Amino acid sequence: MARPLLQACFEERRMTTSASVISVRPDDRRDRKLVKLFLAHLQTSRRQDWTSLDFPEDRIRSKQAVQVIAMEETGRTTAIEHSRLDGFADDTQEEQRLLGIFSPIEHDPSLRAPGFHVEIAVPMGVLPIAVDRNVVANSVRGWCARNIASAPDGESIHVMTVSGTPLKIHVEKISCPGEPGRLVMVRSDPPRNFEAVVQDRLRHKLGTLVSASADQHVLLFEKSDVLWSAGQLRRELEGARLEFPELNRVDEVWMADTVRWETEKYVGFRLVLRTQDV
Repeated sequence: MARPLLQACFEERRMTTSASVISVRPDDRRDRKLVKLFLAHLQTSRRQDWTSLDFPEDRIRSKQAVQVIAMEETGRTTAIEHSRLDGFADDTQEEQRLLGIFSPIEHDPSLRAPGFHVEIAVPMGVLPIAVDRNVVANSVRGWCARNIASAPDGESIHVMTVSGTPLKIHVEKISCPGEPGRLVMVRSDPPRNFEAVVQDRLRHKLGTLVSASADQHVLLFEKSDVLWSAGQLRRELEGARLEFPELNRVDEVWMADTVRWETEKYVGFRLVLRTQDV
């Protein structure tokens, strides 16, 4: 299975789109709104002009049907199946609270690298309990200010010291030309039942998606919390392809980041895996 291009952008989009078949309607279900926003992202970033949408799940009752099939003006069709990754282990609530100390860093525009999406994975369980979490946040902020601009494209590993303890952080820097830049903090290890959750979604979604009559097949995973990252999802999918050979029939796997959808009216889209040329 091919790795994604580093230029696969993370683009924020507002909840409204121009008047077209992909316009978001007030009575649209939440998942349908998200898929339409995704199609709007593809239309903007790839110049894919959508002329019609079909919702097989609305008219096929005899079996589970794919969520949407979108047609371009060229006649090419794309089947899309959305799945939300949630239901993680209870111990992730404390991790989510700890990650909250990095929120001011993520929202500080002075720390962003224009034209890049930067994801920093921080190990939360290696520091002594006595270490003040604000000290950790300040140390990470200082490292970001000094190093994000010069960090290499792609994945890299760096070591910083917090209260005498070495802290290994994983950085993924993805080029998004023309974008203002974004900084996201995640935990270095996904939830302990992350593998089980991902495999459960694959088990329930892959067959429906690849059996749809369409030229392209796209799986859209929704990320609604800060407990996992696109890189962790990519590695999980790469490790699952032997058990789930139908993954090789999926042209692309994307992630929709909806963490700030309700509060800031933004959704981000990130290409996670590409198996075929589009």
